[in-house]
Amino acid sequence: MRMSTMTLKLAEEQIAQAISEQDVVRYEKELLFLMNNLAVSMSEVYDDILHYVMPKKVKFNLKPDVIINAELTTLLKEMMDISLKIHEEKMDFNNVKIKFDTWFYQITSEGRLVFDYDLKELMSITQASKELGVSRQMIYKYIDRGLEAVGEKGQQKIPKHAIEAWKNPVMAFQIQWNYQMKRIRRQTVDERIEMINEQIHEYEVQFGDNFYKLFGNYTDQDIDYSAESVDIFDWKELEEEKRNLLIRRKEDKND
Repeated sequence: MRMSTMTLKLAEEQIAQAISEQDVVRYEKELLFLMNNLAVSMSEVYDDILHYVMPKKVKFNLKPDVIINAELTTLLKEMMDISLKIHEEKMDFNNVKIKFDTWFYQITSEGRLVFDYDLKELMSITQASKELGVSRQMIYKYIDRGLEAVGEKGQQKIPKHAIEAWKNPVMAFQIQWNYQMKRIRRQTVDERIEMINEQIHEYEVQFGDNFYKLFGNYTDQDIDYSAESVDIFDWKELEEEKRNLLIRRKEDKND
């Protein structure tokens, strides 16, 4: 399903107008069209690697701050550019897949991207360990960090392209970030709280006390002035997410 220049231009105009007017219905409709179109295009262009790509149980994040987010707008333009060029240029599969994953897991609040690979694209754990020059045990550790694997535990296979991507530090970092986004969606509230507590503990060790004692009275501007503003903002977001999850857990128990 090729997206013509005219169709792409129309979609781009519709999305821009939807963002400007905060029209979530139109925004959602155009994003879904773009997403499905790209999934089909990948299946056609990379038919030597995969059988199909399928977005499943998609629910878009339609909060105003997400729709107008500059980073996501840039990603959106990249996806449109890929959609236009994918049939004309032989783009690197890993680059396209990682960008698609990144975009998908940032603009949605629920759902997943399913990639069904050709059997000849898959290698065993032993083959993967030889390819990367590490032990089988290390491959399993890599899988826990985000290295793509298909099949049930104990019978997992590794896509060849995933091995190549893992060799690239920049790609490997983005793959691990995307994996964490996917993992969060599969977690129960209690599992997510446990993970957040572990991350918060690391910050408490780093800074020597809890967030509210150290930075409870800080405004965002105060934090901005700090030399460690990135860590402090991350810590603040974790504390806020934990608070919201505790409220949600309490409400679930009361229902």
